[in-house]
Amino acid sequence: MAAGLKLFSEHGFEKTSVRALAQAAQVNVAAVSYYFGDKAGLYRALFTESMGPFRETAFDDPAFGLDEALDRFYGDFLEPLKAGDDIRMVMKLHFREMVQPTGAWQAALESDVRPQHKALLRVLTRALGLRRPDLDAQRLAITIAGMAVHVFVFQDDVEALCPLLLSGPKAIDAMADRLAGYAMSMIEGEQRRRAAEIRR
Repeated sequence: MAAGLKLFSEHGFEKTSVRALAQAAQVNVAAVSYYFGDKAGLYRALFTESMGPFRETAFDDPAFGLDEALDRFYGDFLEPLKAGDDIRMVMKLHFREMVQPTGAWQAALESDVRPQHKALLRVLTRALGLRRPDLDAQRLAITIAGMAVHVFVFQDDVEALCPLLLSGPKAIDAMADRLAGYAMSMIEGEQRRRAAEIRR
């Protein structure tokens, strides 16, 4: 998988041959089909599994208070950044998928992104006292997740602007903690906005 991540991120899906993958990994060509079915299977595995599994913490568990739910959401989201340079190759692979789509992103959207979005909506629906999420809850969920996505997508820019922000596991944990605090402020702001509308 390490060899596949390097080659796919550098050359893309079409220009990476099974022979090149096997040679880089120092394995028999048949190993790709044995473990992944085919080149596309390896690519799909890399596209999702290389981010590392989301910790099974179910951040939307109703037993958690809002602050704990947000702490778990951001902690899990930023955990892959602790992988260092490997995560840069993963992001490069994801960018390449946007330019040269293979369908892997659509599959990841359905299997990973949509469930996380729905879980965040459940947290916000409870926090805002709604029966079901409305458009403003959707806007808020996209914005809250967007703060963490920004750290991923612009990791190089973030480090260029302030190298200490992501300088190691403790710094990444601190970033997750602050993002949770900022998200809490956003939710409180939305609660106040809704309360003011009701009073009108």
